[in-house]
Amino acid sequence: MAELENSEQMQVRLDKAAQLQAAGIDPYGESFVRTHTSTEILNRFEELEGSQATVAGRIMAIRGHGKACFIVLADKEGQIQLYVKLDELGEEAFAQVKLWDIGDIIGVTGEVFRTQRGEISVKAQKVTFLTKCLRPLPEKWHGLTDVELRYRQRYLDLIVNPQVKNAFVIRSKMISAIRAFLDGRDFLEVETPTLHNIAGGAAARPFITHHNALNIDLYMRIALELHLKRLIVGGMERVYEIGRVFRNEGISIRHNPEFTLLELYQAYSDYQGMMELLENMVSTVAKQVLGSDTVQYQGTEISFAPPWRRLTMFEAIRQYAGVDFDQIADDAAAREAAQSIGLHPEADMSRGNVINLIFEEKVEEHLVEPTFILDYPIEISPLVKRKSDDPDFVYRFEAFVYGRELANAYSELNDPIDQRQRFEKQMEQRAKGDEEANETDEDFLRALEYGMPPTGGLGVGIDRLVMYFTDAPSIRDVILFPTLKPLAGDRKAKPAGDGKAAIDFSKVAVEPLFQDFVDFETFSKSDFRVVKVLSCEEVPKSKKLLKFVLDDGTPEKRVILSGIKEFYAPDDLVGKTCVAIVNLPPRKMMGIESNGMLISAVNEYDGKEMLNLLMLDDSIPAGAKLY
Repeated sequence: MAELENSEQMQVRLDKAAQLQAAGIDPYGESFVRTHTSTEILNRFEELEGSQATVAGRIMAIRGHGKACFIVLADKEGQIQLYVKLDELGEEAFAQVKLWDIGDIIGVTGEVFRTQRGEISVKAQKVTFLTKCLRPLPEKWHGLTDVELRYRQRYLDLIVNPQVKNAFVIRSKMISAIRAFLDGRDFLEVETPTLHNIAGGAAARPFITHHNALNIDLYMRIALELHLKRLIVGGMERVYEIGRVFRNEGISIRHNPEFTLLELYQAYSDYQGMMELLENMVSTVAKQVLGSDTVQYQGTEISFAPPWRRLTMFEAIRQYAGVDFDQIADDAAAREAAQSIGLHPEADMSRGNVINLIFEEKVEEHLVEPTFILDYPIEISPLVKRKSDDPDFVYRFEAFVYGRELANAYSELNDPIDQRQRFEKQMEQRAKGDEEANETDEDFLRALEYGMPPTGGLGVGIDRLVMYFTDAPSIRDVILFPTLKPLAGDRKAKPAGDGKAAIDFSKVAVEPLFQDFVDFETFSKSDFRVVKVLSCEEVPKSKKLLKFVLDDGTPEKRVILSGIKEFYAPDDLVGKTCVAIVNLPPRKMMGIESNGMLISAVNEYDGKEMLNLLMLDDSIPAGAKLY
């Protein structure tokens, strides 16, 4: 019905555009010169009252009829009221007003004045029609309930929700301020390749593309590090880049497949120097852009004023997880310690990887105030200089704010022999199936063999910093065009089946039916309920799990984790109606309590197990019991 109404309204608007054209008015006009913005007129009214001003913008409201009307005009800075009157415009020009719609773009010249009700306005004396809006704007914009539409149609979001633009204005000012800060410290901004022969510099899965002329596969960069350090070798002692990087991994409120990263490298420095630089940069930029280095983020006050708290990884684990790794020397004891606090390390997991597991699962969420976590295990830091007093650990820190990583920094490894050995161990991990392990970069090793001075390196997630500066709950609120799965009508034609490839049922194998009867009393104790998906996101660090927040018909929201990440994008499941068993005992997975189980259909397709989440008609209410 809504689509039909929109189609009818578009036809009305098309008819109006044709009438404008018939009257000699181009519905898609030429350039237009304005003299003032809405904010200038409002702020300088006493100076401008009675004078002429030319404004331009989009019609957001039309009030009145007969021989006069008021129009709300929106431009890049705000809104201004126009007073359009037959006596001022003349009959021919005023007759065109009935062909205007909300959303149209016009230019107006007239006298700045204040109405009898005291509202600053422009009395239109000349109007120029600039652009016809063919699609009706939403009459009511429902904010977060239409969050996916906002992300998909950011242009519409910016039109109807002018406050949204503020986040992106802050983002732009923040990046400019970061550049000014670094330029003032004698850093040189450079640009490095986006297409790489080897995906290196971070533990992440890359996007792969193909170069036709060279007939080779290339990787979209996952980090900026290795090329920037080549420049340090070449004598460019302080370099930085602010650029997009691409990681072929999950989507969540904290992750987008393409994001903006600041990486910088300073010769003759180390990770201690990077700490001083980071805390001063963030504090300086916050005061310049926001007026203060204290922000309110999701109801929590966060101060970025230096100095930030400093803890070693051991100290943080001891404080928040109750495990003292000074007393745990071997791999087996480390795994036992993890098991004692409810974690499930893999059977061959090393002490260093167990330390990282406990930190991620039990500590990160507690690091709300800006905190540097120092001295990481060497197993998870293949590009970092070893600590001279403990070669199992490296000179590395990560900065955490509100339980999330904001920055990562090293005393860079400049020993080419040690670096080659680290790469070889990474390649062993790749051979065992770790797709995120680093590959050996022979050219980078060659560069190190020419000699790289002691160097401090720092990487900062620009998008996450903008989130803190703008109180944004999701990374998508600070990326103008976040990555989303295309709607069915927005992509090239696909085989039928809700956007999925057509199924060749000759390749499908299902488990044989059970031969034995199930005890009816036992079976009937399982409480199958209809649930509505309120939100869905990836579980950090998990390759399989999605976290669902569900309406189960009760006042409480139900959280269930399900291992279907490989088969569904979280966005696609929000709003769906599903089935869950709700009377299973709670079970912790990746540190999150899961209360029940979502029901999926399992089958084998062409030798691969497939999971299909069971979805019902949306008309079935949450909480309905299945029999």
